[in-house]
Amino acid sequence: MRKDITEQFTDWKSALEKFQQNVKKDIEEIRSQKDEIQRIKQDILDNLEKGRYIRDDNRIIISAPEIIIGNVDKSGILWGGGSKVVIRATNIDLEGVGTGTSGIGSIVSRAPSIRQIAVDPGKDGIEQVVKPISEIVSQAQNIVLRGEDTDDYFPQSSLSNSGSGIHLSTNGQISIDATLPCDTLSESLEQEEKALNTQINDLNQTASQSKSTVASLVSYMNELIEKDTLNNSEIETRTNFLDIDELHYEFQQTTSTLYNALTHYFNSLSLLAENNRQLAAVKEQKEAAKQLKSSFKEQTTDTFISLRSENISLTSTDGDGNLRTNDGAGIGLAGKEISFTSYGNDGALIKDSNIYMGSQDVEINTANPKIADKNTDLPAEGSVRVVSKAIQVEAVDYETKDDKTEEKSLTQEGSFTLRAEKINLNATDTEGKATGTIAANAKTVEVKAMDVDKEKRTDKELAAGSSLLLLAEKVYAGARDKKTRSKSVQVASDKVGLFGDTTVELQQDGKAILQLSGGNAALSGSKTTLYGEMTSQGKTTFKSDVSAGTVEMKNLKVDSSFKTPYTTEGVSVPGAPSTAKLSAKLSEEELKSNNG
Repeated sequence: MRKDITEQFTDWKSALEKFQQNVKKDIEEIRSQKDEIQRIKQDILDNLEKGRYIRDDNRIIISAPEIIIGNVDKSGILWGGGSKVVIRATNIDLEGVGTGTSGIGSIVSRAPSIRQIAVDPGKDGIEQVVKPISEIVSQAQNIVLRGEDTDDYFPQSSLSNSGSGIHLSTNGQISIDATLPCDTLSESLEQEEKALNTQINDLNQTASQSKSTVASLVSYMNELIEKDTLNNSEIETRTNFLDIDELHYEFQQTTSTLYNALTHYFNSLSLLAENNRQLAAVKEQKEAAKQLKSSFKEQTTDTFISLRSENISLTSTDGDGNLRTNDGAGIGLAGKEISFTSYGNDGALIKDSNIYMGSQDVEINTANPKIADKNTDLPAEGSVRVVSKAIQVEAVDYETKDDKTEEKSLTQEGSFTLRAEKINLNATDTEGKATGTIAANAKTVEVKAMDVDKEKRTDKELAAGSSLLLLAEKVYAGARDKKTRSKSVQVASDKVGLFGDTTVELQQDGKAILQLSGGNAALSGSKTTLYGEMTSQGKTTFKSDVSAGTVEMKNLKVDSSFKTPYTTEGVSVPGAPSTAKLSAKLSEEELKSNNG
């Protein structure tokens, strides 16, 4: 029998050596090697009778009102030192059955560290193979997940959650991460590869040492077998019974040591095979990450987080329900595209939908920071576009009385500033035709082109080379109608030019007129008075009587009569007074404003 056991140990050793040569094979080959080794190991266990093995080909039922499994004493208290309980099967069910119609069954798992990993551990529990199906499913009416930073004791009140649903809470941090890494993945895989290579080197050394130890023990066992000649006969047995007993004890001890050595050898090879498999997987993942890098920044990663509910609330608050107002508190959104919409399933706006933003300060900023050492340049880039039927910006105070909100007054010191290199107020249609109205209304309206103080932004001086253009088919200044008119209009400049292609007319309600028309100039009034020296370069005709002081002329021609205090020549025929009047060509028009 001892010879048989020795042969079994030798077979086990040979199988392990073969396994060692195939630790880099695929998982199926490795598992085939393990199965063969396990068969040999089982035969040895049957002979050695190590441990206690209970086996039934159908079913084993352990029944009691209370069952405790573990390295415990008769009272159920754990013995000192480490212990381990392994449940290994293809299917494991834990069922907490409620007794009666109102009974509630329960399953409680308690340990400083509890981990659930959806991998295939293999028959020996050493492997970590990710199968096509890798899932953890938890289903209940009420699920509470609580992470609590506390010492000594978790208060049970923190686990309460009324109603059905999922309650996720912590007094620390919650991170929801749906991202595909690239550079960081490559770095972590690089570190994982180095760690696996180190472990593989260590396991190779351990396996070699285990192989050497096993070889020595097998040789020693064979030596013991060769010595087993002390009981070849009944007389020799009686004579050598003490030596035989000692030899038997030595063989048992060697057998036990060899079994442990072979088990350690097998475990080392199993770990080595698994590490080699993991290393191959890491190398494949590294290659995939390398290929991913070329298009990682340009192409979508297809990662996605969806929050769906009838009502979704994001609130910066503490555990007492108070809104946080300290520095650092808030809600942050960052992304290439951020969308706030109120579109229905049909793609149209939801009726009565609205988006409200309320804060002490609201800023929309498209500055593009460019960082160089300790300096940061902040050029304004991009654009802001607002599309709506009615756009209103106001600095107005409101008040609510009797559930009705009404305007109270203009906000004191309220202001609206537009500042840009180019500002365009445009009311033109799709075809480019001017339409609609632009109105500016204030107690004081200024349109100017001036440089301003750098700090105070107050007027400084006229902008060099500046200009102001008022252009329309009709330009009205000073009056909208007979009732609405300016009390004073002032035009002042170093140079003032008034140009009209057909008619230029200055009039006072048609009673006094200065008219430039058709290349002619006309002046009319009930009385016209000219002051200062006057020179007429062309022919001058007087249609009525002329009174003058002293008249000095080179030639005097008289058609009818000539009279002086001392003489009379000809017959005096009095001329009829002129009845001709200057008619105004232009009349004041009323402008009907479209800004009601």
